[in-house]
Amino acid sequence: MEASPVIVDVTVENFQSVVGEQSKTTPVLLEFYAEGAEQCASTSALLQKLAAEYAGKFILGRVEVKQNPQIVQQLGIKALPTIKIIFQGQMAGDIEGPAEEQQLRGALDQITMSPMERVREQVDLLVLQGECQQAIKMLREVIAEEPNNFGLHVELCDLLILEGETNDARQILEAIPQDTVGIEKPRSRLEFLVLADDLGQLSELQARVSAEPENLRARFELAIRLVVEDRTEEGLDVLLDLMKADREWEDELARKTMIKIFNMLGKGNEIAVAYRRKMFSLLH
Repeated sequence: MEASPVIVDVTVENFQSVVGEQSKTTPVLLEFYAEGAEQCASTSALLQKLAAEYAGKFILGRVEVKQNPQIVQQLGIKALPTIKIIFQGQMAGDIEGPAEEQQLRGALDQITMSPMERVREQVDLLVLQGECQQAIKMLREVIAEEPNNFGLHVELCDLLILEGETNDARQILEAIPQDTVGIEKPRSRLEFLVLADDLGQLSELQARVSAEPENLRARFELAIRLVVEDRTEEGLDVLLDLMKADREWEDELARKTMIKIFNMLGKGNEIAVAYRRKMFSLLH
């Protein structure tokens, strides 16, 4: 096995250093295996792959059982392979027998997650369950403890806008640094809501476009209303058609609006990626 700062051969001599000291700050996975044993091979390969992928988020300590009977006895190892998870000097879990990748990833994600990542995971779960107000309450409590974590302010703004609490969201956005990562998303949401304030209802706008197909302003207003009503793909389709009709209309307003929608959807969003490609193809 190649030497690696995140993969260590554990022996009686370095056991205290790895398990007692390093586990205080970094989770340690102790892998108990026997050299040449077939039942250990797949778990060993998987653990080494994950150690490289997680890049220092945990230390893989490999214990060859025949060479280290004292450690085996001390930790009560009865089956091979066995994985012991140790963090902050305490036993945090164990897995006996060949491990599945999903099982290992789940255990690793739980123990390597930062406090802020845990908060975000809990917030996302509350939103999925339809408990947006509870998620807002949780974010406010965490922000009270960490007021300079502006990324959390941005996430709070997103939820406030979704819940219709736009004035609170606007005040927060004005108070935090304007170069905060992710700020474009709630800022764009608010812009679309302001634009939609003076527009008619969706059915009215659709009827107007049908009656006046050459009216580019009517098409643009329909796109805005569709986006505000969470029919984003339909809105983007209207903007693409508008670009096809007249790319230069209103100083390339259709293209600029599409970019704002991409910012609102967030980096990596599948809809944003797909329509960015469509827009690029149209421009070139």
